[in-house]
Amino acid sequence: MKKQMIFLVLLFVQAVLYAQPRFDSSVFKPAKPQTTAPVQVVYSAKDKDLEFSDAIHATFFLFEDFDWKQISLSMQKNATGLWTVAVPVKPTTAFIAVKFYQGEADHPDAIDNNQDRGYAIALVDGKGNSVEGAYLGEAAFQVPTIAGGGIFSYYSSQPPALPAAYLKGLAEKEFALSGNRYLRYFQPFMNLQKLALEGAFPAYAKKLINDELKQKDISDQNLNQLYSFASVRLQDRALTQLIEQRVNTDFPTGATARFIAYSNTMGSSPNKAEVIASYENFLQRFPVQQWRQHPNGQGFIYYAVYRGLGSAYFDSKQLDKFAKLYDDIDFRTGNELMRWNIMRAYMFKMVGKDSLYQVSEAILPKLIARKGDNSYQEDFDRQTQADSNVVKNLDDRLFTHISLLNDLKKYQEARKYFLLLSEDGKYNNAELNEINLQVLDGLGDDKQILPLLEMSARYNAMTPRMFDKLKAIYLKGHDGDEAAYQTYLAGLKSKEEKAAIQAYVDHNWVNHPMPDFRLETAEGLFITPEDWKDKIVVVDFWATWCRPCIMAFPGMQLLVDKYAQDKHVAIYMLGTMQTGNYKDKSVNYVRGEGFRFNLLHDSVNPKTNEQDLVFKQLVPLFGDSSIPRKIIVKNGRVRYCSGGYSGSPSKLMDELSLAIEILKNEK
Repeated sequence: MKKQMIFLVLLFVQAVLYAQPRFDSSVFKPAKPQTTAPVQVVYSAKDKDLEFSDAIHATFFLFEDFDWKQISLSMQKNATGLWTVAVPVKPTTAFIAVKFYQGEADHPDAIDNNQDRGYAIALVDGKGNSVEGAYLGEAAFQVPTIAGGGIFSYYSSQPPALPAAYLKGLAEKEFALSGNRYLRYFQPFMNLQKLALEGAFPAYAKKLINDELKQKDISDQNLNQLYSFASVRLQDRALTQLIEQRVNTDFPTGATARFIAYSNTMGSSPNKAEVIASYENFLQRFPVQQWRQHPNGQGFIYYAVYRGLGSAYFDSKQLDKFAKLYDDIDFRTGNELMRWNIMRAYMFKMVGKDSLYQVSEAILPKLIARKGDNSYQEDFDRQTQADSNVVKNLDDRLFTHISLLNDLKKYQEARKYFLLLSEDGKYNNAELNEINLQVLDGLGDDKQILPLLEMSARYNAMTPRMFDKLKAIYLKGHDGDEAAYQTYLAGLKSKEEKAAIQAYVDHNWVNHPMPDFRLETAEGLFITPEDWKDKIVVVDFWATWCRPCIMAFPGMQLLVDKYAQDKHVAIYMLGTMQTGNYKDKSVNYVRGEGFRFNLLHDSVNPKTNEQDLVFKQLVPLFGDSSIPRKIIVKNGRVRYCSGGYSGSPSKLMDELSLAIEILKNEK
């Protein structure tokens, strides 16, 4: 009996302790700070991590209007050695927390947040009454998931859970304080109630929403909150339908009705006719022009609807309807529709080129006309970023259209669109530069060919054919002077481009042991480390399924040709991570495309039966399993490593050439 009494006393003491907040409010002055004046903070760093700091700052987390806001202030040290600062507050500031630190706010050298328990206090108004949000703020500070926002960054680790009884008390106090205005802070309030009521919460939430629906003057905005909560959080279909009925009765063309109608569209249906009908019905009921007269945060709905409808039209070959959408959509939506449908269809030959030309030609002028509509503005922090994104995307869409026109030998039209590219877009893409060369050849415009080649060389975006053309033009006008041509070619590259290549190479030096290997050649012979003795060896890991690997082949061919006569340099294309008859697939593809490579096949791992034995041993060096991947080996060690492909054959050649020459000149 005595032990049982002791146990009950301990439980009582523990419950009392849990009923108290974890945080320390003693750094705030006065003990009950008011919203009518700046709140004073007095901090002693003695015996704390910041004790010997000569500059202490404070980050304040203010719970205002039921949301967290954050500011940082520098503190002053007074004559008694205490650090002080005053934080401005508003009449709606209900709760304040503070974290002290040394260094930069984003990357502090040291912090003091009371060992994750926190320094915090609730505020009162000029009459000494609690401010609406005070109790919700107290809960949300100690349980960040209640109100989210920047309060997560206050802690070094996830705070421990609080007892339901304590949270229930805070919820009851907040409800008594804020009354029927709880819809102003509905989501955090319901988050608090869910933690406080635990299993009893669904019934409580359902009753609360039903009581609210009985009100005659409930707003569309509040109905939207109730609908979202009932459909997503409670997943109560009957309650959701009840809210839908109220919405469609009171606000049939409002924002909530629009969101409900969008939620009920059939975008996930495999039946294209069903998808199209649901999206068309939505747009008939909620025209985008109507929304643009009173825009709100629902622009994402029209972006999704037009994307889904456009793709459904395109996939079902209703290309006229697809093109007609461009009468209504903004640049952002139109760009995505063209990227996903036109570019994809062109790359994978999903639509005949004549048909694809008709629709691409119909929509591109409309897309160009809307490039200044600022539809990307919300996706970026700065206007300059949004503008740059528009330029890049328009260049990409023009690239696809110009490629299509070139294939159809519509050279005059292709040249017209080429002139609409940005300055970088005109010369920064080697593949597009070659297409433009073909266009100029097709037009017989010889005067424009040399300027194109010289600008492409300046941007270091050249293909093998472009080098051949440039060399032929130069040698014809300079009595076949090969040495002078090399000097001329080197002089075309900008200093900025040369510096960028040097910086890239400098960044990719490594020093890693090359694993032992026995690799088969295309001829059925075998290569071992002994064959690479006293050589600088470039290895390109690739696969037939890897499009960037294949796109990099022209650059590797340039490198192979450049070092064809150098007995101290060897270059191998090592096929890896392939399936089936990978040997024949690799050899047939390379030879069929006319590339002159020394081919190797990665060995099969006996443990996994996968063709990746050498590559997987180097993954710790690479950091991932992506290809293409180039390495340069010297004296049994991997000395250089780079991944991916920039899109420029000449840039790839220059990168690897520079690394080779540095290794050749190494003492």
